[in-house]
Amino acid sequence: MPVAPDIAAEIEKVKWADLIIFNFPIYWYSMPAIMKGWIDRVFISGFCYGGKRIYDRGGLEGKSAMLAFSLGGQPHMFGPGAIHGELEVMLQPILRGMLAYVGLTVLPPFAAYHVPYISPEARAEVLEGYRRHLLTLDARPPLVFPSMADFDENLRPKSRVG
Repeated sequence: MPVAPDIAAEIEKVKWADLIIFNFPIYWYSMPAIMKGWIDRVFISGFCYGGKRIYDRGGLEGKSAMLAFSLGGQPHMFGPGAIHGELEVMLQPILRGMLAYVGLTVLPPFAAYHVPYISPEARAEVLEGYRRHLLTLDARPPLVFPSMADFDENLRPKSRVG
């Protein structure tokens, strides 16, 4: 099936990139619809995944991705027993279901909390924290997701002995 020229151009950008940073505000516990639409159109079957070409055997194997996002809430509002629940759980559809699924090595995200309500000084501190996060990406271990080597030909977990 032919790919529209604008999508082909975006696919070429993904092919060129070693690291893709998805920078966005969290809307309704997820990414904005326009960003999800970009992923739906660019991370296409055959190029990014297909059959058993998923996770560490996905089409984007060898490339990395990271989320950098802002939230309206404060840090204490996210976590076990917190009002909004665990941020890691909220992000699983993106981190695992979109990024890791297509073979990307997923680096630890950067979260900027309470952004719409902070002072210019606090905003400068957030930006400095983001700068430090980016400068230390090489030292940060990636997040762990399934390895196809741990599953049999039917995608069932291999039995573990011992």
